[in-house]
Amino acid sequence: MVVDDDPALLAAVGRALRLDGYEVRQAADGALALEALSYFAADLIVLDVMMPTLDGLGLLAHLRSNGERVP
Repeated sequence: MVVDDDPALLAAVGRALRLDGYEVRQAADGALALEALSYFAADLIVLDVMMPTLDGLGLLAHLRSNGERVP
């Protein structure tokens, strides 16, 4: 999963990962990522730190507090 509020960066990172053969899900902020993660399990999260609504550190704290071990 790639989480970033910059649409160009979100697209570029997602495209690079897809070209390497990965299935990529994307979210524009931490809150949207949290919602998406309730529907599928991510093997890896590329996460921006400064985002609106729920920033990257807040999302990471939430995932860890719920026992998630996603790199």
